[in-house]
Amino acid sequence: MAKERSANARSGARAKTKSRSTKAQDGSQAEAPSKPRATGGKAAASATESRPAAAKRSPKAAARIASILRREIVTGALLPGEMLQPERILQEKFSVSRPTLREAMRLLESESLIRISRGQHGGAHVQKLDTSVTARQVGMYLQMEGTTLADVLEARAFLEPPAAGLIARNRSLDVIEQLRESVRLSKAAHEAGDSRALTEEQSKFSEILTSQSSNNTLALLATLLHDIVLRQLIDLTVHSSSRSGALEMQWKGIRAREKLIRLIEKGDPEEVERYWRLHVEEATKVVASSYRRQMPIDVLQEDY
Repeated sequence: MAKERSANARSGARAKTKSRSTKAQDGSQAEAPSKPRATGGKAAASATESRPAAAKRSPKAAARIASILRREIVTGALLPGEMLQPERILQEKFSVSRPTLREAMRLLESESLIRISRGQHGGAHVQKLDTSVTARQVGMYLQMEGTTLADVLEARAFLEPPAAGLIARNRSLDVIEQLRESVRLSKAAHEAGDSRALTEEQSKFSEILTSQSSNNTLALLATLLHDIVLRQLIDLTVHSSSRSGALEMQWKGIRAREKLIRLIEKGDPEEVERYWRLHVEEATKVVASSYRRQMPIDVLQEDY
């Protein structure tokens, strides 16, 4: 009897063990369907990753449209004042959506190539480039780089003398008359003791030299520096502790400009360029010694 009970106990234990093993296998089989869910997650992630790639098509298309219209404006196919075709027509022409087309318009507007007006008679109008926008950016860049007035004046010394030589070569009576009028206004400002007006007029004289030199590249480079130099010179002369000293320096500038006009009328470009280079270099030394030499330029002055 004892032997039978022992055999029955061992048989029961084996049955329980087999039952637990069967349940464990059944449990693992029940958990198996979770794998397809993981696969589905990867598919969703893949779809999500593909969306940015599709979204990038719009900026690329906008840039392409802006490039086409930019070329038409720059080459003169579209002139300042002209209106671009209506939005609906441009959409059909380029086969793009309205958001993509408007993004292209924003790119051109940020470059000051077009002006967008709203309302019943609104639209995109071509406009002439405003160099003052570029000049402002150049000025801010130079200020951020810690550029001094002496640095800017040295650069100007490479531009004005050749420009004066070109004017002497052409000897345009109209340009010579503009220079004479500028000197006349400078004298009037000096007699009135108006340092600011005198500074502005002497700066105008330099602007005439470069803008009327018949060299577009030289004129543009000088334009980018003109506002920077004028701001600093006004700060030097108007806020100088020695007002009489500033006026004396400016009077010497007036005499130098009168001599330059006489040399231009003689028509010797080399002599004109040589004389004006010496004057500009000397003036640069005087200004640099009077100004806060190590201080960077300030193109954001409100009192201007």
